[in-house]
Amino acid sequence: MNPVLVDVLRRDTVESRHRGAVVAINAQGKAVLSLGDTNALVFPRSSLKPLQAIPLLESGAVERFAVTDQELALSCASHSGEQMHLQVLDQWMQRVGLSPSQLECGPSLPLDKDTAERLLRNGGAASRELHNCSGKHTGMLTLSAFLEQPLAGYSEYNHTTQQGWMAVLSELSGVNVFDMPWDKDGCGLPAVAMPLSAFARSFMPFIKPADANTKRGMAASRIVSAMRSHPQLVAGTKRCCTATMEGTDSLMAKTGAEGVFIAVAVDAGITIALKVDDGATRAAEVMLGAALRHLGLLSAEQYSALSPWYSPPVLNSQLAVVGSVVPSKVWSDLA
Repeated sequence: MNPVLVDVLRRDTVESRHRGAVVAINAQGKAVLSLGDTNALVFPRSSLKPLQAIPLLESGAVERFAVTDQELALSCASHSGEQMHLQVLDQWMQRVGLSPSQLECGPSLPLDKDTAERLLRNGGAASRELHNCSGKHTGMLTLSAFLEQPLAGYSEYNHTTQQGWMAVLSELSGVNVFDMPWDKDGCGLPAVAMPLSAFARSFMPFIKPADANTKRGMAASRIVSAMRSHPQLVAGTKRCCTATMEGTDSLMAKTGAEGVFIAVAVDAGITIALKVDDGATRAAEVMLGAALRHLGLLSAEQYSALSPWYSPPVLNSQLAVVGSVVPSKVWSDLA
């Protein structure tokens, strides 16, 4: 059984607990932090998006269609559906000659509550471009167009575009993901399972200086630069990924559904992958902060500034603080 890594307190008494696993790997491939069963299979979900963007760069599609860093950041995003996201998506699709009707994600309302409520008040409705994965889907349509592959059905497991990123993931993780369990993700693309440690290992090109001048190293470097230069496009207003990248010097962070996170400390040369057993995002964000602090990747001041995500308050309906979500004793016991 995985250890309890997050406690939910009501005042000073534990009310709920979240179990999970976390692993951090340095540029030499050594685990510098390992808690829980890091070899258990997990679905990385949207945490894979930065890696899924690698074929877009390696293929030459980015140059062919003049994909900007803003658009590249959006291809890695689980965006909130705010106006800034739609503007970048629209300019990208128009330039490539794509239409929102070609997106094979389902229609959705914006993740951002205020944006969604405003849309509905103004008579709007759910749409494909508002789906938080529409940037990734546009990236895959762009790659399919460049490769002269069918645009219809680009989301299917056997399509060349899907096979491409799975081949990259297999190479980087050391696991043949074509042999791994899979099914459709929330947005309709294939979601594959893999060991948590292999997931962390697959992000090594984002940190290894020796790989900086290879095609893959340059692709990874451009992705990190795009995400860190445009963190609001990677997530949005009041989002942990955005706040983490804005509040730190060289961190890239990407959340995934069901309590997954990947973080890359570029300068320190460390990748961090984590999974919350019960899938709670609130616990994943607290675990991310605890791991970053333990590894010395956040100062006390940075951790405090990011406390709305790393140790969020529990509020009641009167907006009174009645508790908090905090790292468990396991973290303080680590030497």
